[in-house]
Amino acid sequence: IQLTLPDRGLLKSEDGIRRIVSVIRACRPKTVFMPYPKDRHPDHGNAAALVEEAVFSAGIHKYRDHQELPAHKAQRVYYYMINGFHRPDFVIDITETIDLKKESLHSYQSQFIPTALSVNTPLTNGYIEMVEARERLYGKEAGTGYAEGFFSKQLPVLNDDVFGGGQ
Repeated sequence: IQLTLPDRGLLKSEDGIRRIVSVIRACRPKTVFMPYPKDRHPDHGNAAALVEEAVFSAGIHKYRDHQELPAHKAQRVYYYMINGFHRPDFVIDITETIDLKKESLHSYQSQFIPTALSVNTPLTNGYIEMVEARERLYGKEAGTGYAEGFFSKQLPVLNDDVFGGGQ
C-alpha cells in the first residue's frame, strides 16, 4: 500500500496520520512494525512518530480517518532497525530467510547500488553487507546463524509455541 507521503520532508501531519489510520483500520493488524526512531535518516524517525500516532488514533472510536472505518487497536508495536547498530530488546532467528532478505534488498538497486548518477552515501557504500554483518552478529549472540533485532516499549510475550508446546 503506497500512501504517497513525501520522501525527505516526511513530517508528522494530521493528513499523514489519517492516511495511516485508514490502512490500520482496513488491515486490522494484531502487530505493527515501524522503523526504530533512533536512525540517521530523519524520515525514518518521523515515520515512526507518524505510525505511533496512527496506531493510537486507530483505536479511538471517535477519531475519523479518511474512509470512516471502525476503530481497531493493534495489540503489539515493535520497532526494527534500518541503519545503525543498537542492542535490541529481542531478536528473531532469520537464518532460513537471510538470503531472501538480501535478495529483496538487492531488488531496490536505486537505493543500494552505486551508479554514475548516484552520490556516495551509507546506502550505496556497503549497506547490504552491513545489514548481513549486523544480523550475523545478532545471530552469533543468540546462538543461531542470523537474527534480526527489534525493540519494544512493551514487554515481549513468548507463547508456548516458543517452548515446544510446554514440553
